[in-house]
Amino acid sequence: MGDPFETVENARYDEAKRSIFRAMKAEADGFPKVGRSGRELGVRIEGPSRDLVVGDDGTVAPGNGGVSVALDAALNLPKPRLPKSLGGEGRDPVFSMVRADIPPTLLLRPDRYPHALVEPGRRCALAVFESDLASTRSFWSKAHD
Repeated sequence: MGDPFETVENARYDEAKRSIFRAMKAEADGFPKVGRSGRELGVRIEGPSRDLVVGDDGTVAPGNGGVSVALDAALNLPKPRLPKSLGGEGRDPVFSMVRADIPPTLLLRPDRYPHALVEPGRRCALAVFESDLASTRSFWSKAHD
């Protein structure tokens, strides 16, 4: 019989290799555009479609929203975000990032498969969270145009 610790470690490794997907505008350098839009690497903080609750003190916290992503496959994106080339209605390329590249300052929280949120990993100022998100820009690669 195998070592149960080894089985747990292998499961963690397999989980870390899996990817997340998001359709976003691309900059000239080929990486996602950073901004406060549902089509950029960032969160909407105002209006009826806001992605994240910002406290009166300007802070954000885990469990209160974040950047929407699809787990495991580009085809798990909602049809309005999925590019036409994949049978959807979206206008933007799909980017992917390996879960292991998510920094410890951010948290991947699956909510209803295949949807998940990239949230702040701790209570922090909105600007800090946005900076943490922007720091992942170079880890995203185009998965589909």
